[in-house]
Amino acid sequence: MGIADNYGSLEKYTEQAKREIRCYLNPQVRKEHLELLNPEKKYYDAYVTRPYVMYADNQTGEPGRRFDNLKRIWEGRDCIFVEGCYTGLGVGNDLFDNAKSVKRMIGPAENAFSRYQEILDCCLKQPKDKLFLLALGAAATVLAADLCKEGYQAVDIGHIDLEYEWFLQGEGRRTSVEGKYNNEIGEEQRLLPIRDEVYRSQVIAEFYDIEEIHIEEQK
Repeated sequence: MGIADNYGSLEKYTEQAKREIRCYLNPQVRKEHLELLNPEKKYYDAYVTRPYVMYADNQTGEPGRRFDNLKRIWEGRDCIFVEGCYTGLGVGNDLFDNAKSVKRMIGPAENAFSRYQEILDCCLKQPKDKLFLLALGAAATVLAADLCKEGYQAVDIGHIDLEYEWFLQGEGRRTSVEGKYNNEIGEEQRLLPIRDEVYRSQVIAEFYDIEEIHIEEQK
């Protein structure tokens, strides 16, 4: 099980990341977490898919090394991406170029639970030697667990593609990425379905209504 590394020392994070963590982890939330967690157990770090922006060393060579280690997960593997319709994992960058092959199942940009059973059923029809890489909001966490119970290898990779885009920009901060859905930057976004030919050739199933998405700027 992976949990966010919000406990103990926060020195490895940027000042902004520290503030965000402290704001979230108020005394009541901390109390709730400690009631659920086992202090004798070693947990995996859920921030593994956020290797760039939040770290104080984001202007050094360390993020590149973290990404290189992450790329080893799918190196030489036949992969199936299960992602939102405006996620575009690897579109416009080389993050997954070392995968042996890529196929895609495309779900809704938001509230993927509305199509969850259909998506799960489709996944369960795939060969068990495939590696599932999931970027489908909160539904990805549940889907990873359900697939693992059925003998599949599945990883919720969260915001890793956006993190990689920000790493390539080298500014050490979150910015909008053209054509890719981002629920964290607080800016107005207008997104259209991805038309990239390679991307379209990789799609094996779709579970969403084709429409423009308009995300209002957060106040």
